[in-house]
Amino acid sequence: MYWTSLSFCSLVCVVWLCLGCGDSTRVFAEQIGADNGGDDIRWLTKSTQEHQNWHQQGQLRSANKPSNHRASHDVEVLPPSGEDHDSDSISDTSPHHKHDDDDDAESQEDGDDKLYGQVFTLEPTVPIKSGGNAGATSTGDTPKFRNVGAQGGRSDLYGVRESDRQSNTRGRDGFIGAASNKQKSFRPFAHRGVVHDDPSQLGQPGEGYSAPPSDCQNPCDELQWQCSNCQCIDLHARCNREVQCTDGSDEYDCDNNGDMMSKLQKECEQSGLHVMCPKTFRCINKEWLCDGDDDCGDYSDETHCGARTNCTEDQFECQNGFCIPRPWLCDGENDCKDFSDEAHCNRTSCTEEHFACNDGYCISLAFRCDGERDCDDNSDEYKCAAVINSCPEGEFKCRGGLGGAGGPSGQCILNRFRCDGDNDCGDWSDEENCPQKPSQCTSNEYKCTDGTCIPKRWKCDKEQDCDGGEDENDCGNMSSEHSLTCGPDEFTCHNGRCILRTWLCDGYPDCSSAEDEVDCHLQCDAGQFLCPAKKNITNLKICVHQKHVCDGQNDCPLGEDEVNCPEEQICPDHKQCEQLCIKTARGRDECACRLGYLMNENKVNCTDIDECQYLTSPVCSQKCHNTQGSFVCSCESGYILRPDLRTCKALGGAMTLLVANRWDIRRVTLSNNRYTAIVKGLHNAIALDFHQRKGLLFWSDVSTDVIKMVYMNGTRVRDVIKWGLESPGGIAVDWIHDLLFWTDSGTRRVEVSNFQGNLRTVIASNDLDKPRAIVIHPGEALAFWSDWGPNPKIERAHMDGSQRQVIISKGVTWPNGLAIDYPNHKIYWADAKQHAIECSNLDGSDRIKILSTHLPHPFALTIFEDTMYWTDWNTKTVSAANKINGKGFRSVHENFHFPMDIHAYHPARQPDYPDRCQKDRRGLRGGCSHLCLPNKTSRRCGCPIGLSLKDDGKTCKSTADKLVLVARRKDIRLRQLNNKPAEPNEIDMIVPLDNLKHAVALDWCSDTDFIYWTDVERSSINKAHLNGSYQQRVVHSNLVSPVGLALDWITDKLYWTDPSTNRIEVATTNGKMRTLLVWEKLDKPRDIVVNPIDGLMFWSDWGEEAMIERANMDGHNRVIISSKKLIWPNGLAIDYDKSKLYFVDGGTKTLENMNFDGTGRKIIINNLGHPFGLDVSDGRVYWTDWDTKSAMSADKLTGKGISTVIANSSDLMDIRVFHRTRRRVFNACDKQNGGCSHLCLLNPTSYTCACAVGVQLREDRRTCSEGPTKYILFAHRIDIRQISLDFDHLIDVVLPLPPISNAVALDVDRATGYIYWSDTIENVIMSSSPDGLHVHKVIGESLENPDGLVVDSIGRTIYWADAGRHTIEVANLDGSNRHVIAYKDLESPRGLALDYEAGLLFWTDWGHYRKIERSHLDGNDRSRIVTANLGWPNGLSLDLKSKRIYWVDARLKTIDSCDYTGNQRKLIMSSLHHPYALSLTEDYIYWTDWKSKALHMAERRNISAKRDVMTNIDGLMDIKVITKHQPLADNVCGRNNGGCSHLCLRNPSGFTCQCPIGLRLRENSTTECQNLPDDYLLIALRSGIGMISLNSGDYMDVVLPISGVHGAVVLDYHYRNNWLFFADVNLDVIRRVNLLNFTDNKVIVSTDLLTPNGIAVDWVAENLYWSDTDRKVIEVSRLDGSCRKKLIEDGLGDPRSLIVHPKKAYLFWSDWDSPSKIERSYLDGSNRTAIVTSGVGFPTGLTIDFTNRRLLWADALDDNIGQVDFNGKRRQTIVPYAPHPFGLTMLENNIYWTDWYNKSVYRSQRVPRIGYSNPFEVRDALSGALDIRAVSIHRQAKSWNQCAQDNGGCSHLCFYRAIDYVCACPDRPDFNNKRPCSTKPKELVQTRLESDQQPEYSDEFTDDSTPPDPDEGINDLGDEEDSQVNNEREFFVLVALGVVIVMVVIIVLVIFMLAFNTNRKKSKRNSRGSSRSVLTFSNPNYNVDGTPMEPKTNIWKRFKYDKNHERPGVYEERSLTTETASSSLFVPTPSPSTKTMQLTTLSTIT
Repeated sequence: MYWTSLSFCSLVCVVWLCLGCGDSTRVFAEQIGADNGGDDIRWLTKSTQEHQNWHQQGQLRSANKPSNHRASHDVEVLPPSGEDHDSDSISDTSPHHKHDDDDDAESQEDGDDKLYGQVFTLEPTVPIKSGGNAGATSTGDTPKFRNVGAQGGRSDLYGVRESDRQSNTRGRDGFIGAASNKQKSFRPFAHRGVVHDDPSQLGQPGEGYSAPPSDCQNPCDELQWQCSNCQCIDLHARCNREVQCTDGSDEYDCDNNGDMMSKLQKECEQSGLHVMCPKTFRCINKEWLCDGDDDCGDYSDETHCGARTNCTEDQFECQNGFCIPRPWLCDGENDCKDFSDEAHCNRTSCTEEHFACNDGYCISLAFRCDGERDCDDNSDEYKCAAVINSCPEGEFKCRGGLGGAGGPSGQCILNRFRCDGDNDCGDWSDEENCPQKPSQCTSNEYKCTDGTCIPKRWKCDKEQDCDGGEDENDCGNMSSEHSLTCGPDEFTCHNGRCILRTWLCDGYPDCSSAEDEVDCHLQCDAGQFLCPAKKNITNLKICVHQKHVCDGQNDCPLGEDEVNCPEEQICPDHKQCEQLCIKTARGRDECACRLGYLMNENKVNCTDIDECQYLTSPVCSQKCHNTQGSFVCSCESGYILRPDLRTCKALGGAMTLLVANRWDIRRVTLSNNRYTAIVKGLHNAIALDFHQRKGLLFWSDVSTDVIKMVYMNGTRVRDVIKWGLESPGGIAVDWIHDLLFWTDSGTRRVEVSNFQGNLRTVIASNDLDKPRAIVIHPGEALAFWSDWGPNPKIERAHMDGSQRQVIISKGVTWPNGLAIDYPNHKIYWADAKQHAIECSNLDGSDRIKILSTHLPHPFALTIFEDTMYWTDWNTKTVSAANKINGKGFRSVHENFHFPMDIHAYHPARQPDYPDRCQKDRRGLRGGCSHLCLPNKTSRRCGCPIGLSLKDDGKTCKSTADKLVLVARRKDIRLRQLNNKPAEPNEIDMIVPLDNLKHAVALDWCSDTDFIYWTDVERSSINKAHLNGSYQQRVVHSNLVSPVGLALDWITDKLYWTDPSTNRIEVATTNGKMRTLLVWEKLDKPRDIVVNPIDGLMFWSDWGEEAMIERANMDGHNRVIISSKKLIWPNGLAIDYDKSKLYFVDGGTKTLENMNFDGTGRKIIINNLGHPFGLDVSDGRVYWTDWDTKSAMSADKLTGKGISTVIANSSDLMDIRVFHRTRRRVFNACDKQNGGCSHLCLLNPTSYTCACAVGVQLREDRRTCSEGPTKYILFAHRIDIRQISLDFDHLIDVVLPLPPISNAVALDVDRATGYIYWSDTIENVIMSSSPDGLHVHKVIGESLENPDGLVVDSIGRTIYWADAGRHTIEVANLDGSNRHVIAYKDLESPRGLALDYEAGLLFWTDWGHYRKIERSHLDGNDRSRIVTANLGWPNGLSLDLKSKRIYWVDARLKTIDSCDYTGNQRKLIMSSLHHPYALSLTEDYIYWTDWKSKALHMAERRNISAKRDVMTNIDGLMDIKVITKHQPLADNVCGRNNGGCSHLCLRNPSGFTCQCPIGLRLRENSTTECQNLPDDYLLIALRSGIGMISLNSGDYMDVVLPISGVHGAVVLDYHYRNNWLFFADVNLDVIRRVNLLNFTDNKVIVSTDLLTPNGIAVDWVAENLYWSDTDRKVIEVSRLDGSCRKKLIEDGLGDPRSLIVHPKKAYLFWSDWDSPSKIERSYLDGSNRTAIVTSGVGFPTGLTIDFTNRRLLWADALDDNIGQVDFNGKRRQTIVPYAPHPFGLTMLENNIYWTDWYNKSVYRSQRVPRIGYSNPFEVRDALSGALDIRAVSIHRQAKSWNQCAQDNGGCSHLCFYRAIDYVCACPDRPDFNNKRPCSTKPKELVQTRLESDQQPEYSDEFTDDSTPPDPDEGINDLGDEEDSQVNNEREFFVLVALGVVIVMVVIIVLVIFMLAFNTNRKKSKRNSRGSSRSVLTFSNPNYNVDGTPMEPKTNIWKRFKYDKNHERPGVYEERSLTTETASSSLFVPTPSPSTKTMQLTTLSTIT
């Protein structure tokens, strides 16, 4: 609607001006714009023809805009002659020129014009041209764009004028109607007009109308409107009558806006010179149409120019008329420039790579069911397979996610492996959040709470630098009196803020009052007008472009650009102006230039402006080519010019962002703000980079100090660099030369390696403090890195480390992120302390600040196209802004845990460059034998660790010559030692060693190039090759703190000191032979050196009396050579040339030497710091110093010439010089080891033979005995030790056994000498030979707490007491034929002893009812012999001669004795501390004591004669005293095992035959046992298959000896074939095992199997069925795995449990897909129907009640057990509460199910007319409890169908279908079965219509029970067969009808009887209300003490909600002590109390 009354219009405008509401105009413009949204662009002005006619009139205009070709009518006006100007008001780069002959009179006459006497540019008078491309070029493929007219405009590349930098002066104050006079036309805008060029202002809600809150942190993009709640919506959605803002603010104040906009349009166009943009409602000059510049803000002024060109089919037409390729749609980039290509994108639905949360949010699919809450509503954890994603009680779940390295969602490990320092999970997640050692900060640093060190000057600087903000606490009064002092490179603002001096006068106000922009020398780009600074109220540089001068809009704050505007005139003939003629405001005739030109000094000619040199507002995104009067933009290779012909778009699809999020690495999509997880479950991922062409991703983890690599699809995770890293904070990939660079702030290095990590070198290490970010430019062969140490800087060097230089050192404080803009050759960095992002050229020049707002703590930075993206620690977001001017700030992605590094992932991010290391003919990069490193000119070859280049400069030497070896705490380093001057890049390298925790001592062997070192934290001596290969432990037992090490290189022996054990020992270099040399009078032995040439060894001692001693190398002739003036004698070294011993002392701080006898002592160097390691080589002495953190060297004689070998390296330990000039001399040990059977040790004169500790030399003095003849053996928890009794000195030796966790009980097989021990943490019984070479696991399953153990050396059996299972058991010595001796009335059995000759076994029980019992060795005749006066009876021992028992009592603190019957009791010893175990010999009693921490002994005949064998040793457990060569009695079972098939056990009268657990003797036999029980349970235990016999009353479980079981989850069996089938989900195979021969174990299905979660055997048709959850399929095969066929695929979501009913031809399965259901089909997959579809959570453990025709299942979500008939009817919950069920089975009237969490098996019995009884725990504490099957002939009754007879005549598969059968073929032929397949039977098997084939009840058939068309299976059965089928169907119908009639009659009679008896039996009926047939129960109470039951563990927390069943009944099930695993989440406290079984029904309520 147009207003027709001008007066009304004027009145409205006057009122509007008076009210100051001009700012509302833009809001109305935005509101009316909504009405035009989506329409084709319609200019609200005259037609194009009128526009062209208007051009041709040649009238002067007040504003101009050039075309791309700059026609000759474009003008730049010269100032009039004689004008005088204030110099401060004139721009130095003004587009006009002053004349020298200014007229003073005229100046005075026009006083108002004196200040503004300048003349400004006029607009062009050239008509609009249809325009072309003007030679625009691009190296990429140019898309077909619509003709957009002229292209070479002057406006800012990003549509923002330089004058718009100050937000409060943006916009123009009006426009001029005509330039021919000075009178201003009517201005409808009092303060701000509708012309807005600033994106931050455009699209904002109008002032006074729905303004957004001032605290919005996310300014909206151009053409967006910000809601009141800070939400951004499309501008067109404002006032469109549809609510887009969630608060509805987009539809506020929308009334009558249409009328106002019509008025504004009229006002804009009333002069005829302007036009209003249809979408943005800007009022622009008509001459700006089709000139190539974006004046409307959406490029709508640059379309519809010239002839109309339609977009092609493969292009999308933008709303502004541009054409873009369709692949650009919805890629997150504004390619149309009006957002129309991103307007209708599906940003809400999730892709296939995402999971949709219930609240609509999308998360990575990898986060589904990972045990962590990723959706806000936790819906990602709802209905998850908890068995896989949760761990049973007592186990820890690893994080997982590393490409399967940690399991699908993390494997389960025992809790005790948590925080033990070892990577048990494989991803270090078990070591996360463990107590860590505090980090060390320097004196100049402040330590944050989290251990981070920051400079002290940052404390109390008003900025938070610590994550917790504690650096700003306790700052006192921070008033102006105590203001902070800014640094020398900083400027102090008025408010005290410190900003960098480089920010002064940069055009951006950084101080709050903009005082940093005062008194600046301001300068604009060529052709721009500088607003006068004195009148500039903003103190900022405001530059106005030529085209905006005299355009009718005020761009300067006071409108200086719109005064004294000239008029264009036709040039007179006499005027020689090159381009235009003008008349100034003072009437003078002058020359002027068109846009794009500057006036020459001659005032006549014009000079072209090179727009390509614009710095503040570049005109092109990448390449710019200057032309006369214009310019042309183009792009680099890999980019294409956008339709705006200014910016470039990268080819290759949409860009995604890779973000390290500490715990995961995400790939963020910009188009919809979604992300996927590449890897998850990380520990502390900090830095990352990628190789796009290879599809590789690299990242560093600063917690595990490892750099890893993974494919972009998340597979094949592997370590690249795992040695010598301390804090790898930055990594960068060279995608051209395949190199990996990284920075390490811990080692203070910049290093490089290949992608395999085996070739590695250092490119920078000196003058580095805390290197952080690193980026690579392969094209320039440059590496850039930042350093935020005390001297922060940004450096660069060539990629080989050469030409290193600092490019930025001033004005940087905490340079975190680095990024390279490869097309524009710029480097960007983010400074977290200065809160700024800056850039410069690659050499550091032309430094510019880009952004200094919205940057609380930027960390990492990346550049793509024209945008920079960065992560911020404070906001935990990824943000973006324009890379040139920092505008367009927005948040890209939120919801990060802790965003770290970031990279733009796109092919254009890694452009092609020349390869400086191209492979030669041999395939070597750059011709280098090892590493090729590019540099400026070509390349340099690098060598591996310890090697140097040959003279050819390409090949590395094969061996090292001379090296310095230095041990640091966590690594071992080496450095080349050359006689020639050191090369500038010579650096120490790290030897790649695994699992090094604390290295101290070093030595080396030049013959093998091996190094040896000690590790005091791992208590080991190790060796490895110089390059880190062949690493192995040499000595690891009986070591505590080996701190000194020396190699005898002549005889290959290692000598070491151990101050914790105060021993000096020696061993061969392979560690197999070892002996003790010195153990007496040692206090704290430290370093040791040997001189094999002279046969001497020296060691230093740190004890109270510090000394240095010498002895022969065999330990003899020990002598002190120095003990005075010593405090902490540390390192020792031998000068073989001078026969001198050098040493350093950390207390006296000296380096000294002396002769070998201690004489001639001399100080070489004084005043050292704290010297530690020492060596001498080639005239120089080398040492390490803890205080100076360096390795030094000096002249060995004078101490002069001190030089630094390694500097700034903490934790330095030993130092050794590796060389190849060690002297070798002949020695007697060279020849046949000197004749010694064990060790040959040198001495000064000859040699000595030595034996292992405790072993005697024989009389020949050469040969050692086989071992000690009499010795003590005791368990020390983590090891087993031996003390020889053959010597007077008693020294313990740790036996070289495998790692032990908690050795408790032990014994020795006297016949073989093998040691047996029990480990109560690992719950195993082990055996080993004394040398540790033959180790065997005797019992590894079904053990809980094996506290006691005894070996029957005669009967060849082992007995043990299990306090957890409350049993005494026996087995053969190899663990076979396990049998229970006693299990009733046992609580905590511990001590065991036996007397074979008497046939008796004795044990102690320290439970609630303490006692000592005995039985025969076969378990019979059990009796209690001691029950009184017992406290805690522990260890037990027998005196076989006197037939007496001895035991220790830890509570009574006594040793007692009695005879075998319990009589003649005698107190032996009292007042002990806490005795645990004892052992007897004829003369002595030995016992261990926990409190005294000692092993004691006493004479039996003189108890007072006590002696301490060992003292001060924790963890002493069992003890045995062994005497070798004692005769053993005869085995009564003889050679043939007494004729017993299994166990032959002694008793007093002879022996009896016993059977293994679960088996019984055969009928009428006393020697033969069953092969299998008649009825038993098979249980999948994860790591094995368990069996529980149901024929014996003990319910003891045993693990079947099946090898190779890793992940058994589901199983089934074939009873008559004795076959077990199970699926292994870890190996993804199905295996078949012969239960009668466990070695008959084969894999029958191994391919195309992902997650088999269900398995079922059809024992009639001999088919095997299984479900595959991941492949969503149910398959079938023959029992040998052949004839494999997919049976059901469609409609399967998450198939799980399976069960078959061969008799009914039914196949049942459960599906966990939402909603869960249970389905049924025929055995061929036909006639499929869902029988349970509602009210079911996770149905699992399907089983069939064949008798009552019911299907049973356990619900793992609702924790109950239900049943239903085969048609889904008669549904019933039979066990209301069954926690954590998984497997379910049935036998007779009992159901059994597993509790996977508590690892238990439960049973419930069906009671007639009652239902199922209370659950009873059959077995607990299994190693796992998943699927379960009851094995019995009753479960697989003999049955027949056609498929049972000759496979139904089928060639391959036969499927029974109730009344017929079909033949089927496998999906693909078997490899070993080439016979042809037919779906027709070879010979048809006729149906037997037997009674057992009939339906049991009328509704058994479903409505669609008819089998499929016989054409699918058996074809053409004949008329006789069809007739027979029809007759059968008629028979069934008649029977069913009869049954229905009878039932109806019965129901009628029942109703009648009930009605008749209602009154008579009313009271009686009420009394029977409690006797219902089905019981319902409340939650069980597992406690016996009456305390409330702990709540159920939230192990199913991923479910949507927990269902609370209201059950009207209560019961108390079997009570469990706190030792029993219950459903409680809390770990119970161990208690010695016994387990009792109690089952009481409290009440039954209806």
